[in-house]
Amino acid sequence: MVAKFQIPLRIVLYQEGGEWIAHCLEFDLVGNGATRQDAIASLSQAIRIQVEESIDLNNPRNLFDPADGEYFHMFAKGKDIADARLTLEIEGVDAEGTSCREYEHAGA
Repeated sequence: MVAKFQIPLRIVLYQEGGEWIAHCLEFDLVGNGATRQDAIASLSQAIRIQVEESIDLNNPRNLFDPADGEYFHMFAKGKDIADARLTLEIEGVDAEGTSCREYEHAGA
């Protein structure tokens, strides 16, 4: 039997230096790219690697290291653009979803 665990994740998307940044608040991991989708794909790969290595090394403390408060503030002020959850399985990781908001800088 495969055990599944779903973890709600929050991601704030913002532009910086002409690139999109996807920042996961629970893991304090980022992905970047030319488009939102590229940034989210880059972040998904970073999350997958982080989770797999934490499991392989039996190091659960490495899993959750929250982002700085300013990113939680950006998420709170952002608008909803997606809702999903990260599903963990013993054999692997399936990032089916996260809660994702886009933050628009007041000066942009």
